[in-house]
Amino acid sequence: MDHNVKLPAYMKPFTDRQRLAIELLASKPGLSTADASEALQCAADTIRLYRRSSSFNEAVYSRFMEISGGRLIGVVDSMIREATKGNVQAATLVLKHYGKLEDRITVRIESPFEKFLKIGDIEEAEIVNEEDAVEIGKSIAISSVLPDRDPVNDKPKTRTKKENDRLRSIQDGTYTSEKKANVRNKAYNLRVRAERVGMDMLPPGRQRKNVRTEWIKELESREQAMGVFK
Repeated sequence: MDHNVKLPAYMKPFTDRQRLAIELLASKPGLSTADASEALQCAADTIRLYRRSSSFNEAVYSRFMEISGGRLIGVVDSMIREATKGNVQAATLVLKHYGKLEDRITVRIESPFEKFLKIGDIEEAEIVNEEDAVEIGKSIAISSVLPDRDPVNDKPKTRTKKENDRLRSIQDGTYTSEKKANVRNKAYNLRVRAERVGMDMLPPGRQRKNVRTEWIKELESREQAMGVFK
């Protein structure tokens, strides 16, 4: 590791190998112990020992927060695009993010006469009795035209479910892409290893666990016999 790079305070107590492990686990939180040890070219027990340390786990978390902070910009931007398309759930999240929406709602109930006084910015009005007020109210013509009702709002539960599904697909999109990329990389590595030792690949599709386990054992046995390294 380049020692000229200024390290954060939480990284200084660790060795170079531990810092590499922190960087790897923070950038790929779902990485298994076996895959982490393979990437770092160390024993799996070493990774397990690291993960039993509370200070190591805290450093991984701190580094993850630094990395994910940059990705948060893309998430907020996606939410804004969804909100402009009419996604109520996305709009709620965006408004809360910018502090424009509070969970508490203050309701002020106004009488019809109070609302009438606000029409046209009326500064002065004569207070009349209740019967006269009713007659005045009946004489006022309604000039505003309400927009057509959106039929989507007739089924609020269905709309909410669809919007939540869209949000989850956006929020999980990055993780899903990385997961698929890891699966493809593993399949490619196995194919290369099998070609080196002259083994046939497993048939396409999901295989039973015992069949795959036996195939891996045979692959490793041939690699060991031929002196081929992973």
